[in-house]
Amino acid sequence: MYLITFAIVTAFIAFLLYSFIYLATPKKKIYDFIIIHGAGLRDGEYVTTLLKQRIDKAIEAFHNSSNPNIKIICSGGQGSDEKVSEAKAMANYIASNTEVPMGRVLLEEKSTTTYENLLFSKEIGEELVDKPKFLFVTNNYHVYRTSAYARKIKMDGDGLGCRTAGYYIPSAFIREFIAACVKIKWAFVVLYAILFIFLFLL
Repeated sequence: MYLITFAIVTAFIAFLLYSFIYLATPKKKIYDFIIIHGAGLRDGEYVTTLLKQRIDKAIEAFHNSSNPNIKIICSGGQGSDEKVSEAKAMANYIASNTEVPMGRVLLEEKSTTTYENLLFSKEIGEELVDKPKFLFVTNNYHVYRTSAYARKIKMDGDGLGCRTAGYYIPSAFIREFIAACVKIKWAFVVLYAILFIFLFLL
């Protein structure tokens, strides 16, 4: 039992370290598209504080970009309890609260998951640019899993995390760790099998 607990704690610490290192790595590439990952809406049509933080971080990256043709992709479909798509709600916020030309804002309105956010946004980018480079923006606790999905679909991109309210971070990282464990569950099955064999031999 102690070995199993040690394995889980070690894996969680490694997950945290990798996440923080990835977040701290400077993003110096010239990107063609900035993807904003959607999230649930307030009253079914307005961005929440969490989603606003993602948008504001993306807008900051947009203004700091050296690519004069860079575009923003608002990514998120419409849930059953939402009046508009998450992409449309983000675009409305950008139009009302920023100076970004709306001609530089694209909508991806089919996705329902983080994986689909990237997959469908990648398809949009590839229709417009040959071998596009992406910067995907989400909350800091969410960047590791998002970057794993990006590698899976062979997306040339980097993750950029925005700040998250302090009280929300512990539970958020635990959920992300569990999601990461589920994604690589066979590695844990093998690890635990080795541990049980070791304990049995003892």
